[in-house]
Amino acid sequence: MVVTRLYFKIPDTGSSNSGGTSYTIDLAKCLSEHSRRLVRQKQVFTVYGGLYQDSSGSNAYISTAPHYWVTKRAVNRGFKAWRKQLSDAMSNQAELDSANPLRTGKYSDFKVHLDSATNSTTLLSATDASGQALPSGEWNYSTVTMPRPDMPAGSSPESWIQMSSDQFDMNIVGNHTSTGSANNGDLNYSRVGLIESWLDSRPIKDLNTDSPKENPETATDPLTLMFYTGDSDEDVKIVEAINTENDTAPYDLDLLYGCGASNGNSLGANLQMQCIVSPDSNSGVATVAGFQAICGLIRIVVTGDTGSSGAALILDVESNGVSF
Repeated sequence: MVVTRLYFKIPDTGSSNSGGTSYTIDLAKCLSEHSRRLVRQKQVFTVYGGLYQDSSGSNAYISTAPHYWVTKRAVNRGFKAWRKQLSDAMSNQAELDSANPLRTGKYSDFKVHLDSATNSTTLLSATDASGQALPSGEWNYSTVTMPRPDMPAGSSPESWIQMSSDQFDMNIVGNHTSTGSANNGDLNYSRVGLIESWLDSRPIKDLNTDSPKENPETATDPLTLMFYTGDSDEDVKIVEAINTENDTAPYDLDLLYGCGASNGNSLGANLQMQCIVSPDSNSGVATVAGFQAICGLIRIVVTGDTGSSGAALILDVESNGVSF
């Protein structure tokens, strides 16, 4: 276990901050700047805990992408598509010009956003003890391209309509974000939600699959009375129960955690709450519970006034993430 302590300064939120001010932390970016090496984002990062300090009465709500198998599978699907597109492009370029092969940057890495609200939040950088942000370098989130074939508009190829390819970034949770329609009516995207894209690629499940369970047969248990002959309609009732109880999944087959509408609240929609921090009115300090963040992406919503000096956040982070 190698722990890196990261320090963040949260600016003055103002006295009328009842709705909350939203911030985003990218732990892979912060650890890369701290350790002066590339820390790849596609990992599960562990936060052992921390401290939140504010003497003006603000609260902090800390959330992440839902930590379950669907999130990992959706991110891996996006990663494979990104890597395949790079590989195909480099192979095609090598065939066209073998003397000048195409190569990725030295620090090429698969990077995604937390959600579509990231653009409207402040990306917090780790700072030194004085609140000065650590020196930073290039940190670009991965852009992928969706090609569109040309559309025939006449008998000769010269009359075909050339369709521009669409380029977009990816976010883990939330819906796709479109920027309008192309000439053929297809949507152009600025962001694509990985969980939504994963769900859209899955086959539709059969709702009529029954999964009855065997009843216990313990001779000394009063439940053995269930097998005595009784009312004439007992078989009908038993069959009815078998046919109606628990014959569908205990979760929504059409919707996924992390892939729902914002419901008018983009600050925490589709995210998993990890910790609510409310500083003590006397000390102005509260502890942050430990949690894990997929891809190291964290959302912090601060409600209430942090005062003119702002608030401070310390996180103890495992320096080595776990790949998935």
